[in-house]
Amino acid sequence: MSTKPVAAGRSSITHVDQDIVFANLIADNASVYLDLACGAGNYTLALAQRLGADSVIHALDLWEEGVAALQESATQQGFENIKAQVADATKPLPLDDGSIDVCLMATILHDIPEAERVNTLQEVRRVLKPHGALVIIEYKKLDYGPGPKNIEARIGEADAEALLTPLGFKKDAVADLGEYPYLIRFIKQ
Repeated sequence: MSTKPVAAGRSSITHVDQDIVFANLIADNASVYLDLACGAGNYTLALAQRLGADSVIHALDLWEEGVAALQESATQQGFENIKAQVADATKPLPLDDGSIDVCLMATILHDIPEAERVNTLQEVRRVLKPHGALVIIEYKKLDYGPGPKNIEARIGEADAEALLTPLGFKKDAVADLGEYPYLIRFIKQ
């Protein structure tokens, strides 16, 4: 890919309370995870540090350089359970139906064009196991701080719930992650 995605190279991981994120993300050590639109894999690597070798983490992103950097970091840190590959989150995902226990979408939903959000989330639903979890981290509807500068481009808790409920997801938890970000977890119904 010759074009760099909109948010390539940026990560919200420095703005979040990681203990809260991973308490809401980790199912168990033998689970299968998906970090969708993982960038250079900051969340992927942090997750791998908290999991056992029995887990698998699929890390997908459109940004080739980010995926390559993640693959290199995973190799250097000895994480053989990270499966990183180039893939567009708005296209069919290269994963089997019902193969994922937990999907993380960290500060990416607002970057997906509005016309493609429903299809993207339906694809996430396809790859999740029954009662699998979708964990979304987004920026609060503030007119300052990191995240989209246009407050209307931000996806607040109510926006996320309105988008996901009709697609067969049920809100399970909401957590404040700091001044700017929040986390909302949905369960596939």
